[in-house]
Amino acid sequence: MIGWWFVVTVPAAGDGEEVVLAKWENGIRGLDWIAGLVAAGRAEQLGFNGYPNRYTARAGDVLPLLADGSVSDAGPGAEFRPRTLHPDRIAACAADTLLTVDAWDQS
Repeated sequence: MIGWWFVVTVPAAGDGEEVVLAKWENGIRGLDWIAGLVAAGRAEQLGFNGYPNRYTARAGDVLPLLADGSVSDAGPGAEFRPRTLHPDRIAACAADTLLTVDAWDQS
């Protein structure tokens, strides 16, 4: 499949480990949702070579998009299929928590 593999995490604090909130894959236009957040000034792109593309954004801007399926591929017939979604961890995130969003190029 040509597309993207996403991993959304809360970065590690101190000697702790990062906390994975969600992992999923989508199609070729799968970056549209995060690119929209960057364009709106609600996310920052830190890396862009596809291995991975790395972004940071506040939980209050990302997590609602997971809940309503807005992170789906914009292509015809595509649907949001979470591989791993941790509702308990997501619910525990404050809206101002800074998240890391990694998008791995699947091509």
